[in-house]
Amino acid sequence: MSKNFFGTDGVRGTVGNDPMTADFSMRLASAAAQVLVPKGGTVVIGKDTRLSGYMFESALEAGFVAAGADVLLLGPLPTPGIARLTQEFDADLGVVISASHNPFFDNGIKFFDRTGSKLTDEVEKKIEEQLKNRAITLESQSLGKAKRLRFQRYRTVF
Repeated sequence: MSKNFFGTDGVRGTVGNDPMTADFSMRLASAAAQVLVPKGGTVVIGKDTRLSGYMFESALEAGFVAAGADVLLLGPLPTPGIARLTQEFDADLGVVISASHNPFFDNGIKFFDRTGSKLTDEVEKKIEEQLKNRAITLESQSLGKAKRLRFQRYRTVF
């Protein structure tokens, strides 16, 4: 099975066009949670400074929390920093919202495993397979929680 959404470096495209929509992002988070943290876990989400990143951050947060994962929102940080903080916070999954050097009207979503490494093609294919199903919402007692972290001069404030 070939991949339909994941490219060389995550999912990318022009904001507002498939797959870079809020709806797809929520479904992507749900699918990723079901494949990578089906019994709950911790996901860190960071982004670059593109305006659309705020929309995607909220959609990803909703998808992960609805699927039972706890989310730590890191805010704007460089991609390598998010990979590193995935390890530092002992998270199960890291997510970066960025289209790197692409124009401002593009954006992307990239995943890191718990070691801060890119997901394998095999795992990305499993997520794409799960995307064929509807996003899930667990019962209230099983939902995840989200927390925004603030970084102040070499000190993390929770």
